[in-house]
Amino acid sequence: MRETTCGEQRTAVRPDGPGTLRLCRPAARVFPGRRPAEPAELDLRFMTDFLAAFGEQPDHEHYARGGGHSFTDMARELLDGLDRPLPPLDTVLLAYHLPDLSAVEVAGCYLAERCPGRPEVFSVAGQGVGAPFTALRLLAGIRAAGRPAAGAVLVLDQSTLLYSDPDADATPISDCAVLVRTCDDAGPDGEDGDVGDVGEGAVDSARLDFLAERAVEPNAALRDLATRRPGARIVLGRMLADRVDPRLGSDCELVEGPRDRLCTSAWAALAEHWTQDRYTVVADYDPYSARLFMAGLRPGAAG
Repeated sequence: MRETTCGEQRTAVRPDGPGTLRLCRPAARVFPGRRPAEPAELDLRFMTDFLAAFGEQPDHEHYARGGGHSFTDMARELLDGLDRPLPPLDTVLLAYHLPDLSAVEVAGCYLAERCPGRPEVFSVAGQGVGAPFTALRLLAGIRAAGRPAAGAVLVLDQSTLLYSDPDADATPISDCAVLVRTCDDAGPDGEDGDVGDVGEGAVDSARLDFLAERAVEPNAALRDLATRRPGARIVLGRMLADRVDPRLGSDCELVEGPRDRLCTSAWAALAEHWTQDRYTVVADYDPYSARLFMAGLRPGAAG
């Protein structure tokens, strides 16, 4: 699904309060490459017809160089490896740039059955590396509308394709999945009782302070951000890191996501470098629409 973004500036600012989303520390997993199974007959027929519309044919050699993990494979292994089971969810969104290696095996159906609460499951694509940010904006909109909003975003990169993709071919992509989910709002005692707790009384979560999508020159926008949020940590996805002036690091801390990822680059870096001692901004850039995506995270329950 694709939102119309041409000529629009999207910024959602949500002060702390009962309707604000709180995000738990993400869980990330990288999947070692394995030889992909031959594409199923229906998958091959689908892709043959699809590529024919562009005057192309399936590239089996390209396919064989992929990591071999479907969205369902990655979702299953990531969820199986969580330290604690998921709570009941209302909504799950899959966010990705490169499509699933299987058109027949529907990851959304698997997640609707697997996740507690029998959540509604949707996909967000066509946004490039902005897909996870758009998915979070959808969850924030659901919460703002007063609907139950216990939700999760499953960010996915997979590298097994029957065609060439410039983003995946420029730097080989590793199969990766990152789970970004909401935590319950604080209880009567001000503590969060969800599974994001680390240690007695600690709250391993952050308030989603703002979401922004802007057609701007990224360095100018990040300089402005560093001025307004001195000392902030800015977690950069690969697409943005390639374009950032390193001198920005004198005003704030820059953390670069893995170069062998697309949609998961910034979010895997957030999972690895999660902190509760400073304001954090997760950011990435879609060069095709020339749009900068940002999410501001206020640590813990701080005001």
